[in-house]
Amino acid sequence: MGKRGADDTDAEVESWRAMVPAIDPVVEGVVDRVHQISKYLDFLATEIAAPHGLNRADYEILARLFWIGPPHRLTPKQLANGTLSPATTITSRLDRLEKAGLVVRELDPSDRRSLPATLTDAGRTIFLDIVAGQAQREKDLFTALPGVDLENLRDLLRQVMEVLAGELGPAHRRTRLALDSKE
Repeated sequence: MGKRGADDTDAEVESWRAMVPAIDPVVEGVVDRVHQISKYLDFLATEIAAPHGLNRADYEILARLFWIGPPHRLTPKQLANGTLSPATTITSRLDRLEKAGLVVRELDPSDRRSLPATLTDAGRTIFLDIVAGQAQREKDLFTALPGVDLENLRDLLRQVMEVLAGELGPAHRRTRLALDSKE
């Protein structure tokens, strides 16, 4: 890879292994690269959201509201649970998103202390634009790999996911049908 994407994972793993001999360099090399790929994809989402005036945290809120499905509505507490952010932080983010017209908040008639956020049509449109932009960028980046290598990588990662799911249970997945925490 070029200067920007130089992979020094093996050297880093070896330096850790010098301090913790129990580290398996092959396994740790895989794990570290998976973490790095995740960071690259997070960076990419942030980069795609920026022209819309959104940061990564804003994007995550829109994503949670979208993936919960109609009526695309969650309380600040539910959003905080899903993003691992304090409810007070979520409130300030929702203020910003509401001013931008991406969400609306109305009192919950069953709980007057709650002010759920609902994704607006504008919020849905921007979210889908960001997802489409990110998908295109990912395709552009990953098609640098030959097709057969990309298919092999997909199959190997599927096997890894099966092992992890077998040992640790199913991974948290975004879904339109369920919410991981309805509190």
